[in-house]
Amino acid sequence: MSAAKIDLKFSDNADQNGFYRKYKNLDDKPLQTLRISDRGEYYTVLGEDDTSLVAEMIYKTRSVIKENQNIPYITISPQVFSSVVKNFVIDQGYKIELYDKQWRLLKNISPGNLQDVEELVNLSSADMTSNQMMGALKFMDKSDGKYIGLGYVDNNSKILGYAEFIDNDLFSNLESTLIQLNIREVLISGLTDESLRKDRVLTKLVQVINRCEITISDVKPSIFSTKDIDQDFNKLLTEESFLAFSTPEVQSKTLALSGVAALVAYLNLLNDDTAFGAYHLNNYTLGKYMKLDLSAVKALNLFPTVRDQGSKSGSIFGILNHCKSAEGTRLLSQWIKQPLTNLEDITKRHLLVGFLMEDSQTRSAIQQDVLSFVPDIRRLTRKFAKGKSTLEDVVRIYQLLLKLPDLLNILEMGFENLDDQRFSFLNDGELPQLKKLVSDEWLEPLKQTVSSLYKLQELVETTVDLDALDNHEYVIKAEFNEDLMEIKEKLDTLQNEITQCHVDTADQLQKEADKKLKLENHATHGWCMRLTRNDASVIRGLPKYHELQTVKAGVFFTTSQLKSVADQYTNLQGEYNRTQTAVVREIIEICSTYCPLLDKLSGELAEIDVIVAFAHVSSYAPTSYIRPKLYTMDDPQGKTIVKDARHPCLEMQDDISFIANDIDLAKNQSEFLIITGPNMGGKSTYIKSVGIINLLAQIGCYVPASEAEICLVDAILARVGAGDSQLKGISTFMAEMLEMSSILKSATEHSLIIIDELGRGTSTYDGFGLAYSISEHLAKEKHCFTLFATHFHELTGLSEKIPTVKNLHVVAHVSEEKATSDDITLLYKVEPGISDQSFGIHVAEVVQFPKKIISMSKRKASELEDLAGKAEGSAEDPYVADKRTKCNPEEITKGSQLLKTILKEWKTKVDLKKISETDAIKELNLLVKSTYGDEVKQDKFLQEVLGL
Repeated sequence: MSAAKIDLKFSDNADQNGFYRKYKNLDDKPLQTLRISDRGEYYTVLGEDDTSLVAEMIYKTRSVIKENQNIPYITISPQVFSSVVKNFVIDQGYKIELYDKQWRLLKNISPGNLQDVEELVNLSSADMTSNQMMGALKFMDKSDGKYIGLGYVDNNSKILGYAEFIDNDLFSNLESTLIQLNIREVLISGLTDESLRKDRVLTKLVQVINRCEITISDVKPSIFSTKDIDQDFNKLLTEESFLAFSTPEVQSKTLALSGVAALVAYLNLLNDDTAFGAYHLNNYTLGKYMKLDLSAVKALNLFPTVRDQGSKSGSIFGILNHCKSAEGTRLLSQWIKQPLTNLEDITKRHLLVGFLMEDSQTRSAIQQDVLSFVPDIRRLTRKFAKGKSTLEDVVRIYQLLLKLPDLLNILEMGFENLDDQRFSFLNDGELPQLKKLVSDEWLEPLKQTVSSLYKLQELVETTVDLDALDNHEYVIKAEFNEDLMEIKEKLDTLQNEITQCHVDTADQLQKEADKKLKLENHATHGWCMRLTRNDASVIRGLPKYHELQTVKAGVFFTTSQLKSVADQYTNLQGEYNRTQTAVVREIIEICSTYCPLLDKLSGELAEIDVIVAFAHVSSYAPTSYIRPKLYTMDDPQGKTIVKDARHPCLEMQDDISFIANDIDLAKNQSEFLIITGPNMGGKSTYIKSVGIINLLAQIGCYVPASEAEICLVDAILARVGAGDSQLKGISTFMAEMLEMSSILKSATEHSLIIIDELGRGTSTYDGFGLAYSISEHLAKEKHCFTLFATHFHELTGLSEKIPTVKNLHVVAHVSEEKATSDDITLLYKVEPGISDQSFGIHVAEVVQFPKKIISMSKRKASELEDLAGKAEGSAEDPYVADKRTKCNPEEITKGSQLLKTILKEWKTKVDLKKISETDAIKELNLLVKSTYGDEVKQDKFLQEVLGL
């Protein structure tokens, strides 16, 4: 071994030893953080915890773990690194500290800060269905409430935002804001173990953030300083936004602005030249959007869960997402989380949806001929701004610009047809409003954008060789640059000489050119020729032919003349590429000046994309959606009356014939609906449908019904399903109580509350007591629309005490063959009235419980009903006492049989179609007195029924 090789080996070992030694000297890493070293062509994960996680989550085996100096490590490729970011950061909320070979920190990758990693990993639009935002939070606990200051940054849309508001003890306003803004990571200062032990408010705040599955980063308090915020904002904000920031109204929001200042410092925005003058300042106001708590988001299935992967009908987002562009998909996610509360803004969206729904030709043309070709513009503009773009990115923008005139033509044709068509969705006087909307919201902005971008289109057509795109080559026209033209002419001359060498060699070897003797531009050998292995015998032993390589496809060889010309060609091609690279750089720099216009175009196309998606869904549902009539929150006549309401997800599932139901909620009349009925009967589906229909209407979509009048609500608050959090010490019942406490504090008279099976996590009596008192409070004090599905049948007695409480039940048909029949058919129909049975044991029979268990269940249920009757019959509550029968089972059976006999005979004597209801009742009374009078008087059960 040579001395040079020995030195190199020792040098490599020294580098390796230093690499692992420096790793050992790093400080302890925070929880849920991976440390990864960028080694150039590959990455290295070290340490027992990190390697175990990556091995089990990514590789599904520990065999990939190796050791060096007793330190476990895994070497991963760039493709695997991309999977690590997706699995750990995006899906699970981890952070990654990315270091160089010397263990110097390069980047912090976190759920709210993925911009710096875009050029390292290939995150698809499916991974980024919504903007990943980072927030910074500061709060003050005062006597009149919790003052919250929230700053947030959206690097995708270049927004610095702030929100300042007063919250309650449960931080319900903060929870809603974090959800609506899709905050993925929050900066907070002072999160020590001691502070969390002493400060109950801070502990509660952290619990709320954790419940929203948001990553928390503890930072120094000094980062929230607003000392230099004026000069920082002067650099970062657009001129218009900086003027808005300078007003006293904004300057007074010191708590929220300190959060923005923290984000500017944490993300090092002032060290990014591309950020200067690029950000817009946004004031987020709570009242502008419907409030959604986390329970409502989950209860209404707004977004897909792990179970819904691969199924579009498993969530509202999946049903609505017929967007063709990445930015449209992200905007749809934002709209679902931020339903509007302003009637005028909602009406604008409804008019545009109706226009595209009924003008199917315009809708289809926009969707198929334009939107399908829209790239992720904002991602491309970020690449331009960072100098990471290629000529291919320029061409993708150019191809989009070619589609814009088509979009304008399609919209103009649709606009011209507005006068010629009779739109059924329009109310009187709305046609001029629709025409103004199409013109002001779509046509005019697009015309201005197309006009402004025309120079960019000309630039590409002048500089890029568009003919070469057919071969997937992205090159500059040689005619555009004198140096390129000169080199191109020389290359063409050399290309002719290479071709002539090929022809001459074919003549010498008596092999047909291009068929037997191939000319190829080899990746390693440059221009050379190839013969098959069988034909290669003709060149063996001849000194003028030089064999280069033998492979399965044949033998590569060259000649002295060809090699000389090929070497000149290769050198000249390198010079051409270097000259072209400089030209491409200039073109990209020019393109980057158009980034603000392209971002504006992206927003315009995204809005059109979402409206088109709404129209598409409304048209192609199993039964078309309809435009609802809307009432403002303050309208005294406000009501939500829906005919044939359907659940949009369930009706899309295969082999399901959905049974529609009516909804009737009216202020001061039917504000609180109690729904009883059997398990699996459709109670939950019914109450969720109400929430979903309200939400769809307020995001601007049509709704699944045959008729709909909807009163706008300021919040949808839900208590649905049972769940615990054992790691946080929260039981199922505690989770219920926390959710209900938040609802009671947050709800206003304009809210919509959905409650499903409250009080199941504790004893029957405690559960009923809580359910009753909560219901009474909501009905008497809040007067908001509420739907309560329950198995506490005694709860239906509220309707006798409070006139705005109404009882509904889901219908179940029980066989009439015998009184004790267990044959039940669920009809999934909701009707007025009360159901006094839950049929829980019937459900157990459906899922084929052992017969012995079913029999025992029925026996114990009967015993408990008897005990409950004895215990509650003497209760102080007269309502409960009156509801319990004093008859034994034999007396009940005998009385029921007599009643059935009387009713059957009465049915044979009257024709309800020919006589009035009053006459029919007279006939029944006459029959009882003349034929069964004595029997009825002596029957204890029938006398009790008549007494009720």
